[in-house]
Amino acid sequence: MTALEGTLAALVSRDTADLAGARYTENGVELPLGEGLWATADRIGPYRHVFTDPASGQAAAFATATEGETRSIMALRVALAAGAVGEIEALVARPSPMGGSGMFGDGAAELDKTAGPAAGWFAEIPVSERMTREALRSTADAYFAGLERNDGKGHYPFADHCVRIENGFRTTEVPPSGGRRDTPYLRDFRAMTAKQQFETGFFRFVTRIRDRRFPVIDAARGVVFALAFFDHDGTVRDYALADGTLRKGIDRPFSWMIAEAFRIERGLLTRIEALMAEVPYGMRSGWSS
Repeated sequence: MTALEGTLAALVSRDTADLAGARYTENGVELPLGEGLWATADRIGPYRHVFTDPASGQAAAFATATEGETRSIMALRVALAAGAVGEIEALVARPSPMGGSGMFGDGAAELDKTAGPAAGWFAEIPVSERMTREALRSTADAYFAGLERNDGKGHYPFADHCVRIENGFRTTEVPPSGGRRDTPYLRDFRAMTAKQQFETGFFRFVTRIRDRRFPVIDAARGVVFALAFFDHDGTVRDYALADGTLRKGIDRPFSWMIAEAFRIERGLLTRIEALMAEVPYGMRSGWSS
C-alpha cells in the first residue's frame, strides 16, 4: 500500500497511529489529526484519480468523500519525510450546510457515476516526446498566467479539444441543450473550447492567482498536479470582453482555493481536472512561504 492509499484508508478507519508526527491542513487551516475530515469521513470514493511523483516524494488524488449524508469532492496531497508521511494537505469542496450546492451542482454524484478518470490521463508519453519537469511546470503555469486578469490576448497553450472538468462537471464543449445549469457558466460559454473561452477575456475578474505550487509532476504521463488561490478583489464590476461586449463582474472580495491537474502532450494542455472551494479573500494555504 502506498503512502497515499494508506492515508486515504486511515481517513475512514480513523486510525492515525501510522501517521504520528504528520502535519495536516484542511482547506488551509492546520488541524490535529483526528479532527475535521478525520472525524467525519465515512467513505472515500468510488471516484478516485491518483497522481504520483517519486522524484519529489509526493502524491495527490481527487476523490469523492461521504460524511454522514453529505457528499463532497476532495483533493489530498501527501509528502514523505524520512520514509514516513510528513505532510497531509486536504481541500474539501462541500455543499453549503444551509442547503444547496453553491455555484456548482452535485459534482460528487456526477463523478461517482463515471467509471473513473478518462483513460487518456494514464497513457504513457512516448519517450521521444516527453517534456522536462520544468517544461511541464511552465506549461501548467501558463494556464494560470493566461487566466489571471484574462484579456483574451495571452498565450493559451490548449489542444483543440482540451477537456476541462471543474468540481465534477465538464465545462468545455458541452452541447448547449437541456435546462440544467450545474456550473457558474452560461450554456453558450460551456459550448466553447477551452481556448475559445480564454480568448473571450471572460475571466478578467480573476485579479490574482497566487501561491502557485506544483508538487506532483509525472513526466512519463505528462501530468502536473498544482495548487493555487484565485483571488477576486471585487473591483472588476463592469468590464468588456475582447469583442467589446459588456459584462457584469464581481463586486465583493473572495478567493477560490484550487487544486488542479493538467495532462500535457507536445506542449499543449489536453485534459484538466480542477477542484475549488470558496475561502476568505487573501487566505493562505498553510504551506506556502
